[in-house]
Amino acid sequence: MSRTTRLFELMQCLRHHRRPVSGAVLADELGISLRTLYRDISALKAIGAEIEGEAGLGYVLKPGLLLPPLMFSEEELEAVALGLKWVEERADDGLAMAAGEALAKVAAVLPGEQRHRLEDSALVIGPGWKRPQAVELKLLRRAIRDEQKLDIAYRDQLGRHSSRTIWPCAIAFFESTRVVAAWCELRGEFRHFRADRIEAAVMTGERYPRRRHLLHKEWLQTLLPCSVTASGYPVSTPSQEKEQSTMEQELVFYTNPWSRAGIVHWMLEEIGVPYRMEVLEYGAPMKSPDYLAINPMGKVPAIRHGDTVVTEAAAICAYLAETFPEAGLLPEPAARGDYFRWLFFVAGPLELAISLNSCGVQLTEEQEMQLGCGNVASVADTLAMAVKGRRYIAGDTFTAADVYVGSHIGWGMEFGTLEKRPEFEAYWAGLKERPAHRRTEASLETAAAPSA
Repeated sequence: MSRTTRLFELMQCLRHHRRPVSGAVLADELGISLRTLYRDISALKAIGAEIEGEAGLGYVLKPGLLLPPLMFSEEELEAVALGLKWVEERADDGLAMAAGEALAKVAAVLPGEQRHRLEDSALVIGPGWKRPQAVELKLLRRAIRDEQKLDIAYRDQLGRHSSRTIWPCAIAFFESTRVVAAWCELRGEFRHFRADRIEAAVMTGERYPRRRHLLHKEWLQTLLPCSVTASGYPVSTPSQEKEQSTMEQELVFYTNPWSRAGIVHWMLEEIGVPYRMEVLEYGAPMKSPDYLAINPMGKVPAIRHGDTVVTEAAAICAYLAETFPEAGLLPEPAARGDYFRWLFFVAGPLELAISLNSCGVQLTEEQEMQLGCGNVASVADTLAMAVKGRRYIAGDTFTAADVYVGSHIGWGMEFGTLEKRPEFEAYWAGLKERPAHRRTEASLETAAAPSA
């Protein structure tokens, strides 16, 4: 062990002891002789370390010491760089700027070789999953720091609006979203609020009645009342581990902008989880051995979620709704009948009838019965009655069926394969301005640009 490394480890040992510790204990922890320990303590004092005590009485490092680091191990250096870079990419502007400044300060006091390693780190933070937020995290952080109540306007996953007074105590930074943990005066219990759904927030100037650290402790106990370890870290239950495993599996979306994969694209934007897009050109790329292993039909869309592969747009929508129930795109059991009925009516009879008609195939009545699709007029009449006077196709909430049914109605009217009926126009008008759909449309416009 080099002397520089030994001095650094001695500093770390002293930081771990809040009370005076004898030289013999320190020497034993470091694996050095007592004589060497005394020399090392004298050396640290000589360069400014405020170590109080003496031989026979014990030593203690004075709190609040800001001594430039002597040495980092390679892994410690990578951990510091990676953590600060993550904050630069994932946090709000204030924290991002602070992380950059902290990284610069660390680099400024490192020895030359270590400074080079810090600046030339091979660990890179990839692009994050960014959501537009009406309220800056800086305001939410300040409310937590000042222990102040917040008046917020909130929109839940079903699009319902409410006004709340909350006592924020923590912000959880997930890869795909930010969640504020707070006591909600309206509900009289702890609740979690997605930051991107907070539409407005105002600090009331009124402190909440308990200190933040106590509120934070109560929140943790509410989450897992019987599963908090002595160190204060919650222990995951099997169901939580399963949910976390589902969220952490990579989700890959195979698509082409000029295909019905746009339905799945909209669905992915609605569920709000990170995904990786693989754009395939028609022809050889879709018939390559690698992609045929995903979809032997050699067509898009398809998704791969961990080891699970799903093809066909309707099936993908149904799978995503059930796999990510927190998105709220699977209706209550009472509405499941309409949900499955119209999801697969459009995927079956409607799509088949329109496709045959577009190809100039005129079926006889007997053939219509054999194929089970009727004709364009009959399926359009049936679907028009289903959406007439309804905001959503299944129950009172937006579901995956609306993504699928709405896409076919919107595209059908745009490209002339489906008649523009008042029922269709009213239903589609209530869907096409959804933020997730607008993001999908913007992506298609980008793909259509000459430089794309």
